[in-house]
Amino acid sequence: MESSDDDEILLMAGSAAAALTVCMMEEEEQNHSDRRKNRTWTGPITSSRQNNGAYYATVPLLIHDDDDNDDDDSGLPSNRVGTFRNYFRMTRKQFDMILKKVEPLIAKENTALRVSISAEQRLMVTLRYLATGTSMTQLHYDWCISVASLSAIIPETCHAIYTSLCADYLRTPTTEQEWIEISRQLEDNWNFPNALGALDGKHIIMTKPWHAGSEYHNYKTQESIILMAMCDANYSFTYVDVGAQGRASDGGVFGRSTLQLGIEGNTLNFPADRCPPNFNQALPHVILADEAFQLQTNLMRPYPKRTLNHERRIFNYRLSRLRRLIENSFGILSNTWRILLRRIDLEPEKTKTLVLACCILHNILRKSRTPPRGAPPQTQNDETQDYGEQLPGLAPIALRPTAAASRVRDEYCHYFNTIGAVSWQERMVPQL
Repeated sequence: MESSDDDEILLMAGSAAAALTVCMMEEEEQNHSDRRKNRTWTGPITSSRQNNGAYYATVPLLIHDDDDNDDDDSGLPSNRVGTFRNYFRMTRKQFDMILKKVEPLIAKENTALRVSISAEQRLMVTLRYLATGTSMTQLHYDWCISVASLSAIIPETCHAIYTSLCADYLRTPTTEQEWIEISRQLEDNWNFPNALGALDGKHIIMTKPWHAGSEYHNYKTQESIILMAMCDANYSFTYVDVGAQGRASDGGVFGRSTLQLGIEGNTLNFPADRCPPNFNQALPHVILADEAFQLQTNLMRPYPKRTLNHERRIFNYRLSRLRRLIENSFGILSNTWRILLRRIDLEPEKTKTLVLACCILHNILRKSRTPPRGAPPQTQNDETQDYGEQLPGLAPIALRPTAAASRVRDEYCHYFNTIGAVSWQERMVPQL
């Protein structure tokens, strides 16, 4: 009898436990269903994009208040820079031209779940990122676009800028006539005959990649990739090479570059040797660089400091006077696209694409400036500063030049101290 009572008690306990389990499962299912109903695709900030995002709240005001004259191609500064250009670093006409080129590559389709971010908005937020160097988190709050989306939009748009505009705005000259025109402008503005451009390298600071070791560690104890570039008289880049690891030297990067290969293979169609004005010796056309590069018949570098006399100091002054063009070009590039002034938090390949996009945008802006903004006011007949002294820093690499290259440099040195002398060089490089 007692055994039967125990079995009944156990049966009742099991039934109660089963009922409790079923009740808990039903409650959990209800909670899960409620969570699915309340789940959204975006957060509160991103959801408010069409009300609070800069594209909807700020850009219309910029366009309405913009009084920049897009048809003014004089290159002279106006009394008031348009608000649109001040915000995006370019006029509305230039922006529309770029948008027309990149839109097929970055436009996305709308879906039943959400409206896509337009190509115009993608280009604008990318330009703002490049122009200010701000973080993607700050852009998230300003433009109401998630950080994850920005991390995809900005590299994709930079790649589209490079792909669609490289052929028109970042092409190295390949015809003799193109080189002659560059040489003529450099001679008219900077008194250096047969010059084809100024060449130098710039370190682009970035976050150290995972497992990279010391590959990107440069002599300034930072992680970087190298931008190797050559420019013309308008501060426009005529050659760009980006991506070499920061530990490499400028001379080593140039030695492996397509520009060096083109010079050696004679595929760039440099003009034939030409006699400077009133000089009876034909001299080759040359690229001007600093002490980090090896002296070649088509690449001039200053005389080493230990071998200087007065005539050679004159040559070094005349060379560095033109070579500072590339330093100014880097300064204009970085101060316009200020992302290059801060540490870039992207992978090396994405950083490379970003820098190439900045170089193309730089050339687009320089194309509309005539005469070049930033040029010294009296380049033809006077100087007010001494740019002939070597800046302090690492010792230059000692590379043994060929006899032909040394002979070309000596001929230029002779020309600048005789027929090609300018009136102010003795004041800039006085006798020791």
